[in-house]
Amino acid sequence: MIRTLVAALLAASLLALPTSALSQTARQARQEVEASMVVTGIVDIDPQGEVTAHVVDQPEKLPDYVVELVDRAVPAFRFEPLLADGSPASGQAKMSLRLVATQAGDGSMNVAIRSAHFGETYSETDATSVRSKHLRPPQYPSSVLMAGGTGTVYLVVKVGRDGRVEDVAAEQVNLTVVGTARAMESVREALTRASISGARRWNFIPPSEGPQAERDHWVVRVPVKFHIDGRREAGYGEWASYHPGPRTRPDWAAPTPASFSPDLLLANSLTPETSRFRLLTPLDG
Repeated sequence: MIRTLVAALLAASLLALPTSALSQTARQARQEVEASMVVTGIVDIDPQGEVTAHVVDQPEKLPDYVVELVDRAVPAFRFEPLLADGSPASGQAKMSLRLVATQAGDGSMNVAIRSAHFGETYSETDATSVRSKHLRPPQYPSSVLMAGGTGTVYLVVKVGRDGRVEDVAAEQVNLTVVGTARAMESVREALTRASISGARRWNFIPPSEGPQAERDHWVVRVPVKFHIDGRREAGYGEWASYHPGPRTRPDWAAPTPASFSPDLLLANSLTPETSRFRLLTPLDG
């Protein structure tokens, strides 16, 4: 069942950018397409850094084999022990896992957890962290829209003490269309320019309480999705296919853990740069 569903997804679900013919580079791009699913939930962590309980969101929407994989993997995760006033402490983290299905050499499909993020549950009333104030979506580039170009730009944003954007960069751009290398690069560049231009007008509410309040700036991540109305997109618990873009990191952003990937994050969400929950267990994806 996994093999049939995901193989069909990888082969046919991405739309092609307009070209006179499907060139060799476009065929190669299709071979680089991944099928991915983001699963979210909650984990409880004891003072020793071990998982004592976990819950996935909306399990009824997830395939049984996905629930089984998560239920098998998450209890074995180990975290760097949390400290509160210098003493070991327990904690509860918001979990985001990115599962990837890839084709094996024998034609079957491998499903594994490729990356993971554990952080605080975001709240609009939490005065100890950066909050969104005015995040108007960037304008869709008309040339890309007319060509049917779609994808997600994963922005990393530097927020100043006045809540304005001091700097912004695209960490990764994943496309949900394929074409020649030149065509896809053109779409990536256009979506990146539009996202950065729009983000420079955003405003945030800096933290006014807690240890983060005295910093001279803060860094957050905000994915921006460019989707054409009327086209069906994968919902929670469904496989989605995309062509992954290269990863970059501005020098003002902190290095990320090995288990982290920007495309773990849900579109139009806000995630602080760092987290007190540090996964020690290597992932096999």
